Amino acid sequence: MRTSTYRFIYWLLFLSLPLVSLATHQVGGQLEMQAIGDVPGHYRIVVTQYFEDGTPGIARQASTGSLGIFRKSNNSQMMTFTVTETGRRQPVIYANEFCAQQRNLKFVVSTYEATIQLAPSSYTDPQGYYISYQTRNRNSGINNIRTPDQVGFTFYLEFPALMQNGQLVSYSSPHFGPINGEYVCIGDAFTFPFGGTDPDGDQLRYSMVTPLDQKGTGMGSNAGVSPGPYPDVSWLSGFSATNAIPGSPTLSVNAQTGKLSVTATQLGLFVFAIKVEEYRNSVKIGEVRRDFQLLVIDCPPQTTPAPTVQLMNRPQRRLTTICQGDNAVLQATINNDWNYQWRRDGVNLSGATSSTLTVSDAGEYTVLVSPKATCSKAGTSDTLAIRVIGQKASLTSTGHLCAQTGSVTLTATADTGVAYKWYREGQALANPVTDSLKTTQDGRYWAVLTYTSVGCTVTTDTTSLVRSAPVLAKIVSASGQNRICPQDSLLLQSSGGLRYVWQKDGQIVTGTTGTQYRASKAGTYVVIATDTYGCEGTSPPLVVIQLPTPAVTLDSIPAVCGPNNPTYTLKGSPPGGDYTGTGLTGNTFDPKTAGVGDHKLSYGVKAAPECAATVVSQTAVVSPIPTIQLADTMTTYRGNTFTLNPAYTGNPNQFQWTSGQYLDNATSANPLITNIANDITYTLDVKNRYGCEAKDTIRITVYIGVWVPDAFSPNGDGVNDVWDLPGIEAFPDAIVTVFNRWGEVIYSSGKGYTLPFDGTLNGVSLPGGVYAYTVRTVPEKPVLRGRLMLVR
Repeated sequence: MRTSTYRFIYWLLFLSLPLVSLATHQVGGQLEMQAIGDVPGHYRIVVTQYFEDGTPGIARQASTGSLGIFRKSNNSQMMTFTVTETGRRQPVIYANEFCAQQRNLKFVVSTYEATIQLAPSSYTDPQGYYISYQTRNRNSGINNIRTPDQVGFTFYLEFPALMQNGQLVSYSSPHFGPINGEYVCIGDAFTFPFGGTDPDGDQLRYSMVTPLDQKGTGMGSNAGVSPGPYPDVSWLSGFSATNAIPGSPTLSVNAQTGKLSVTATQLGLFVFAIKVEEYRNSVKIGEVRRDFQLLVIDCPPQTTPAPTVQLMNRPQRRLTTICQGDNAVLQATINNDWNYQWRRDGVNLSGATSSTLTVSDAGEYTVLVSPKATCSKAGTSDTLAIRVIGQKASLTSTGHLCAQTGSVTLTATADTGVAYKWYREGQALANPVTDSLKTTQDGRYWAVLTYTSVGCTVTTDTTSLVRSAPVLAKIVSASGQNRICPQDSLLLQSSGGLRYVWQKDGQIVTGTTGTQYRASKAGTYVVIATDTYGCEGTSPPLVVIQLPTPAVTLDSIPAVCGPNNPTYTLKGSPPGGDYTGTGLTGNTFDPKTAGVGDHKLSYGVKAAPECAATVVSQTAVVSPIPTIQLADTMTTYRGNTFTLNPAYTGNPNQFQWTSGQYLDNATSANPLITNIANDITYTLDVKNRYGCEAKDTIRITVYIGVWVPDAFSPNGDGVNDVWDLPGIEAFPDAIVTVFNRWGEVIYSSGKGYTLPFDGTLNGVSLPGGVYAYTVRTVPEKPVLRGRLMLVR
């Protein structure tokens, strides 16, 4: 069956790198993240880019570039790294070079690589991570977005957390093969196998999306190290992600295979983007965004050549088998007016432009032919299939050799009908003779495969098995000691692995798999550490003891009255502890230093230096000495009833009055004196609860009444210059009033006769003569009335 294609994909697939100084001549590319497989988190980042050849832009292409890795959940930067161009740039091959040259379609491919080491324990976010790069500019001739020469690129790759639920996650991104140089003819149905393969066997899903613009306006080698979110490009009117190329139908991608298809109805250069999502067990784990361009041209109506192909010396066979290292010759129809371009598995082969092709690699071969010096459609031949015996002879391995344990199963991948011979360090192994070998020894291994049907003998690649370093599990205590303090626990810390199993006295401690464990009981502790390969190591045992709680005592401290007392030596047990409290120097308590008050004195003993002390306390009382504020003497009148109200300090709580005559209660702080009749002296003795004591006395003079003289002589001779009223002091509320002959008040004492009448009124001496008076002592006694002679 012959098919005609005369199509060119004008690609733009530039992903994740700041590799272009001036971005007007970029044509395509992709980014891959390949697990190297030796150490978890060890990756090779490969960037493949396509550029116009022989343009100013390609001359300024940088040989290195910077990428950034970011956390999806918060767009925080995890790291940046640099890729470097790895080798010589190769041309993109077209089926019709004449047409390609006419339309100035000449492109090269370059590869950039870096190896990076990611710590799986740092990449645990369930939302995953992404790599992105931004640059500018797009081709100014693009016909479906606004101001394309001012629009940049953002290319994007997502990958999952490398450790989930304590388990390592294997991951490699999709792989995309090389491209052919083809273009799209307007009005012709166009398809292109654009799907990739996934190294992990994950499901790939394809969809059309809007390309991403550059975030910001920066350029240069660090322009791509910038976190998301990123803006979309701006479509011209009538265009969208699902209508990027006008057609019937428009450009679309098969969701399962990734095949592109379109029957274009408009000439031009059109940009679009495809999102490739990875699913594992129906859960999305990764994503790659790819930017592209398709060039649609008007193909001239020419007769399409119809080449035939055959195997030289085997003209009737469409499939042939050769041994690895042998070759076969493919022969196409010879026509001196034709251009030839051979393909293997749909990909144009470099330099394969003659009517014959010598091949040594397995695959499906076709040849495309087109007239020389004419830009027309190319004709495609039927397919010839070459099967190479031994080409798939490679070794894969599962398992791991730990320091002293473990095993690895080697499997030779080959076709059927094979006899196997295994070798280790150049020595043939007697067994097995099957396609797999299980071994517990390190060394270099390979297998020799003999294909019995054709007699081909092939040697596989060599695999070197190396034991990993021992897992050196270790337990230490945070305190540096192996003892648990009373009423406490001991923090144990482990190291040497990725996961841990703790044991106490030979039994697994459930629920503890981290690096730390808090031991609350004595016992023998061991930790089994597991490294990233699953190898285990057991720590030396750590014996943990429980320290008993010290039996701490502190003798009671007798109370003292006042600070002026001797020092006191405290007695704590067991010896060697620490005394704390006010007034203490060492174990000596000084009441004078402490002062009056209740003082908490403590004694603490540690079971070990790193432990908290067990503390007991006693109260040292320096009691205030009571004081009594009580008048020495007082006067009253016979029959009076009143209360004695001394003021106290020092908190006395015991009171004793002697004598107790006339008192209602001789042990009261404030006794009531009832109907006092005679002079009396009282003695008061008080004590507080600590026995601190004070005494005081009061002499009470009792008057029968007031003696009122009937004359006095205020003449300044020092005798009877004032009107004295003996006994008036017994009546503190007494009111004395003096009147003149007209009944006018010339003197009034107010309550109490504290300023006796001196024969003056407002500082002016009154004339001698007779004056009337009243003396009011207490309400229950009659008012004393009489006449007073003032003698001058």
